[in-house]
Amino acid sequence: MKSDSLIEEYSKNRGTSKLILTVGTIENDEIDYKVYGHKGVELEKKQHRYEIGSLTKSIMMAKLCQAINDNKINIEEKLGNIINKDLNHNPTVLQLATHTARYGNSYPKKITRKELKNALLTKDNPYYGYKEENILSDIEKFKPNEKHREWVYSQFGGAVMGEILSKTYNKDIKTIMEEMLKELNMNNTGYTEDTKIAKCWKWEGSEVYLSTTGLISTIEDMLKFVNENINCNPEYLSIAHKKQYTISKGKYEIGLGWIINDDGNILWHDGSTDTFDCFIGFEKKSKKGVVVLSNYPNKGKINAAKIGLEKINEMVKNRK
Repeated sequence: MKSDSLIEEYSKNRGTSKLILTVGTIENDEIDYKVYGHKGVELEKKQHRYEIGSLTKSIMMAKLCQAINDNKINIEEKLGNIINKDLNHNPTVLQLATHTARYGNSYPKKITRKELKNALLTKDNPYYGYKEENILSDIEKFKPNEKHREWVYSQFGGAVMGEILSKTYNKDIKTIMEEMLKELNMNNTGYTEDTKIAKCWKWEGSEVYLSTTGLISTIEDMLKFVNENINCNPEYLSIAHKKQYTISKGKYEIGLGWIINDDGNILWHDGSTDTFDCFIGFEKKSKKGVVVLSNYPNKGKINAAKIGLEKINEMVKNRK
């Protein structure tokens, strides 16, 4: 299969001598996975802990769906009404959830582009210490760039969504995320910094960006999360699967925390940090899903998303 060839080619990249690549699959609730090392050598079937980057947002969006289902949040509500601020730029919850809030690639004012670049080069967390008072100040001061496209993937917008949840539940985002993980029975996922296969970002514990990145998880927990989405159990997860915005006509749409392939109803998301690269994807009709977790950063033409999308497409084409 082409996905096997992609895994082999990927595992020969420069810098993959310590590669730990885990590829998991779901077929009709049956879960399995394989672990690969350098040059595609199959390793001992053992669970490792991976930083999952922006897959953290997909879990946060599950909490948003629960809030919508419980009538705690109206998706058309304006940001200013929720945080009790008179804002010049005042997007809706839906715009924030679909990356159409015009925040774009804006960096927090506390962090200059030079500081961000230096942090990335040293693999340190550029969002360390960025707390509620910082994001509220940046929200109030923000002015959109008129040249920005309507849809631009936004880390800052994700952090603003985390602040909305904090205001809604009157709890810090770390507590909210940890409660959500318990609800989803993801007992081996959290902000633990204890992976042994690569360096992870360190957190103080009160940063608003804990809603967008930083979770550490295992293959079984991520497969469990994907399978819960396939089966819509809890039922409110289905809210996230509805198409909300067309990113690229005839190619990609977006739900709440999921990219939706227009040609096949495959839902997916990827996430990366300085040392990890991950992918989750599924198709509900065939009850098939894929998780790819790697301790090699997103570099070059082949990455976790390319491997994962090829794998799920192969599985869907071979429906039983």
